[in-house]
Amino acid sequence: MGGAILLGAALLAWVAIANGFPLVFADSGTYFRIPLELYFPTDRPAIYGLAIGLPLMIAGPWGIVAIQAIGATLIVAMTLGIVGRRLQPVELLATCAFLALGSSLPWFVGQIMPDLATGFVPLVLFALLASPAALWQRAGLTLVLTALIAVHLSHVPLVTGLLGLAVVAMLAKGMAARAVLRRALPPALAILLALFGLSTLNRAAGYDFKPALSSDMFLVGRLFDGHLAQPALARLCQTQAMAHCAVRPLVDDPTIAKPGQAYLWDARSPLGAMLHRDRPGTIAEQRRIIAAVLHDDPAGVAALAWHGFTEQLVTLRKGVLPPYPAEMQVSRILSTRMPHAFQAFAHSRQQRGTLDALKFAPDVAVAVLVVLLLPPMLFWAARRRDWRVLGLAGLVVATVLLNAAITGDLSGPDDRYQSRVLWLLPLLAACFIVAWRQRPRSIAG
Repeated sequence: MGGAILLGAALLAWVAIANGFPLVFADSGTYFRIPLELYFPTDRPAIYGLAIGLPLMIAGPWGIVAIQAIGATLIVAMTLGIVGRRLQPVELLATCAFLALGSSLPWFVGQIMPDLATGFVPLVLFALLASPAALWQRAGLTLVLTALIAVHLSHVPLVTGLLGLAVVAMLAKGMAARAVLRRALPPALAILLALFGLSTLNRAAGYDFKPALSSDMFLVGRLFDGHLAQPALARLCQTQAMAHCAVRPLVDDPTIAKPGQAYLWDARSPLGAMLHRDRPGTIAEQRRIIAAVLHDDPAGVAALAWHGFTEQLVTLRKGVLPPYPAEMQVSRILSTRMPHAFQAFAHSRQQRGTLDALKFAPDVAVAVLVVLLLPPMLFWAARRRDWRVLGLAGLVVATVLLNAAITGDLSGPDDRYQSRVLWLLPLLAACFIVAWRQRPRSIAG
């Protein structure tokens, strides 16, 4: 099986290999800076940056891709092994080949970003809920889930929602409350450990003891993008002297399509200077703006949330990765800190603008086909009382929906957010095939 895992990892890393360098996003520069410069970001968790530090030091950026590819293959193998009687190497290789050519997974395996972990969250949760017999297995999976939750703040509400739905489903199935509690405790502990760990890390860095340091900032940005915060801010500025009044010319500019993104990232935005000058005061103002919007226009907030959810469901192109100019952080950090790697980066398909040639795989069409085939697959599993297959299907579908709701509402629709979980649908189809090939059996709760 070891050879199959390595070959499967190579299959899943094919996009990065064909690109000539690991794929990078604008935020990849921040994650490189964390281990290379001991930089502590306040707008995202530092966990992923810390995790990639050792492979980066040993083998450069390709070390990160190797770890991610092997990790993805192991998690796929684990999932197939749970739904099947006994996983065969050929089944793992066939599944990896299917995912390599028919899903978005290779685009995240080869990318220096924590988005790959989002799809792992429901799979590790599934493994925990399947209740492995050995204590060391439960402990190990709990620690893995803790790390997966901690690398991206959107994973906290995602795994919380998935666990809640799973508990309801197990109780509805007739499982004893004690058995449900026994299965739910490890993932619940993982959530608490992740929140405590993030809070401790933020406090050690000199900030507040809380898991998220900039959640209010992103929510205000989302409300500016929806043009809901502008009237509230105008009203507040009539009666109060707020530092945020200085952002009004920017967010009121009709030529800016996404004023919230401009508020967060535009060089003209005074937000960075405001946070540097008075971070607690700026955060307090952001909370005041959020409260004012909720008070003034709750219907508008609800409409924005629904629109964000529905738009994110269908916003899922893979590989939206442009070439980055020399002044971008990711280019600067590679050229100054990793000059040898920078040469390969500069000659990669991504930097030459020819990455689109690798997007031939019909990942969206495959996912849609799986959705269309889902009713007969679920009927087959229900007839055989295959609760593990049914449970995995429930977690995958719930992940696709919850991910769209969380990211579409709190951050705003973006292709990479939904594409990062779309590969779970082809994996679900592969799991049905593996379960179908095995001897039919009834799985006890």
